[in-house]
Amino acid sequence: MKPIRTALARAMWRKPGVALAALCALLAACNAQARPLAFHPDTLCAKTLPSPAPASTVQARVLDTGHGKIGYVRFGRGSPIVLVTGYRSTIAEWNVHFLAELARHHEVIVFDNRGVGASQTQATGYTARDLASDTAALMQGLGVERATVLGWSMGGIVAQQLAIEAPARVAKLVLLSSMPPGARAQPPSAEVMQALSGSGADHFARVMAVLFPASALQAAQACFVGAMFAPGGYHEPKIADDVARAQDALMTQWQHDDAAVQALARVNVPALVLVGTQDAVLVPRNSQALAHALPKATLVEIAAGGHAMMYQYPVQLGRRIDTFIAAGEHSAR
Repeated sequence: MKPIRTALARAMWRKPGVALAALCALLAACNAQARPLAFHPDTLCAKTLPSPAPASTVQARVLDTGHGKIGYVRFGRGSPIVLVTGYRSTIAEWNVHFLAELARHHEVIVFDNRGVGASQTQATGYTARDLASDTAALMQGLGVERATVLGWSMGGIVAQQLAIEAPARVAKLVLLSSMPPGARAQPPSAEVMQALSGSGADHFARVMAVLFPASALQAAQACFVGAMFAPGGYHEPKIADDVARAQDALMTQWQHDDAAVQALARVNVPALVLVGTQDAVLVPRNSQALAHALPKATLVEIAAGGHAMMYQYPVQLGRRIDTFIAAGEHSAR
């Protein structure tokens, strides 16, 4: 804060009225971020919310790139938004109503990370840079020069790396329940990782318990599966052990990536950082650190939101993201 204090002190001496207004604006912004945004929970069950286009018009496809084959789905109309999925997740883990809301004003592109389903590669590396490069290759192959890039959880790490490596590809950055690089990251606890990576008869219940706060758990258990994205021709793959280990290593490497810490300070694209106040996987401190690290970040904390809050608030979350994207689109016209 020292540079801000110094600049304000000089301005107060020269133009006290202007400086006071700037100070009030700064304090108002800080206060606004300190109050979590409260959403009324959307109904999770598929029968009560509009669905996207019929499965016959939303088909899973495979693109052969220089990085290997990438399985993807593309639908909707408008400015493109590319969604990067999270740890041990597939295309199916996206909430169907969340995607449908985004698709009202955007062309939605979702895909599986390398090693998952139809996304296969000859390379063995699973660093954030590898997956960011895969994302760029998919965009290039689909003729998408520039897009909003949204990363959820581990996908947020990939999105950050893409913004570092190929900033011209990223119009805007949306980081949903993610974490920063370096020492400021607070990784998931051992108990959380055990729940996410385990198996057995009670695996589903244990995963739900870490993805959602207690207030949303009953609804999530009843409706989660029914609200998963199921495009035509797509069969949710099982995550192989070697892929899970590679993703574990990626997240560990990210926590020691000092170069990425420095590079984030030079990412000059608007960023929306979203986190639930009850995220038990990547606690809110991670998103607060991310918002501090990115020069053009807006932090939005969602009251009572869990790690998978797109299942709690699919429509409202989609609209908040659309508002963020549209602000830049309107100013550019």
